[in-house]
Amino acid sequence: VTPQVHIEKIPGVENGQDVAEDVLVVWCAKKEGAENRTVVVGWYKHAKVYRYYQEAIFGDGDEEFHQLYNVVAKAEDCVLLPPGERSRYTKWNVPRKKGSSGPAFGFSGSNVWFATEEKAKDYVKNMVDRINDYYDDNYMYKELG
Repeated sequence: VTPQVHIEKIPGVENGQDVAEDVLVVWCAKKEGAENRTVVVGWYKHAKVYRYYQEAIFGDGDEEFHQLYNVVAKAEDCVLLPPGERSRYTKWNVPRKKGSSGPAFGFSGSNVWFATEEKAKDYVKNMVDRINDYYDDNYMYKELG
């Protein structure tokens, strides 16, 4: 079975479509430490999300490198939050379902969350507003090294 992203869970995408367009993709990661929580690390606005992995080939001959991907966006539509910014708990924390003691929405066993639950509606609206209002540092443009 070929692995796939179930893009039909994205509002407006039909069964059988192979690509969803103009999607806000929010990238999250576990923040290690005492809290062991999940935070937003960045996002792609106006992204294309592919059901099946696509392959990009870089270089040629002995220097050839293959990279699989399933999300793509223009660089100007991408933000990578600086590490200090992502640590702002009240601003970028992402819920994880934890049985009866945790929230009724959020990431569970899978690391893909479509955030379509009715109970998540206010959380999602507030997060989208924060993303749309963010004009601070973008680590994508930080020179490393």
